Amino acid sequence: MTDELYSNRTLSVIERISQATTRETALEAFENAVSELGAAYFGIHFLPGPHQRLDDMCIAYRVPADWHALYAGRNFCQSDPSIRHSRHTVMPFDWASAPYNPETEPAAKEVVERARDFNVHKGILIPIPSPYGVIGGVWLAGPHFDDRVIFNPVLQSMGLHGFHRLQQLSGKRLHRVAGLTAREREVLAWAAEGKTAWEISCILNLSQRTVEGHVYQACKKLGATNRMQAIAMLGSTRAGLIQ
Repeated sequence: MTDELYSNRTLSVIERISQATTRETALEAFENAVSELGAAYFGIHFLPGPHQRLDDMCIAYRVPADWHALYAGRNFCQSDPSIRHSRHTVMPFDWASAPYNPETEPAAKEVVERARDFNVHKGILIPIPSPYGVIGGVWLAGPHFDDRVIFNPVLQSMGLHGFHRLQQLSGKRLHRVAGLTAREREVLAWAAEGKTAWEISCILNLSQRTVEGHVYQACKKLGATNRMQAIAMLGSTRAGLIQ
């Protein structure tokens, strides 16, 4: 198939997804398109925060029933290295290549090994960026999904449009289980303005250590790995992507 034909088909799929008026028609267009490129399974989801379960974050999925039962039942999303890695990149990456230490992270090792048992380890994860940071991912996989590197740009385009349209049609929002205190929001708001912890401490008449403590608690509640990601999530809340 020529590059021009790929481009035309990709645009056609994106158009069908974008113009879909129901969740069912958008999902059908997305599912048919990725299946043609070898993806037998997929998952479209928001990034889970601490203690959240993937089923609560999912917008749509098609996976082997036994794998879903295991993944959801053991809450593997909290130890899946690909979930963690997707917070640090906006480019698609091989699911099995997400870094982790098998010696110090036995839970992550188990996720990877069990995925191989169910033959769902050959795939990619497409992070979903927003103006406020990565908010979700689209996972695509299949037992014969080896030679698909050339399709990555196409799959990324389909993944981005599929995520946003299905999210719109389903009305699903990213819910965080713990709200920030007024002080934590205030500290993050000043941090978003580029203020250092010392500068914020002077503005709010707090100790620098107290300011750093508020940032730490905000990151912990939001599931952010650093203050920049916490700021991004706060922005997502204001934009209505996170409730």
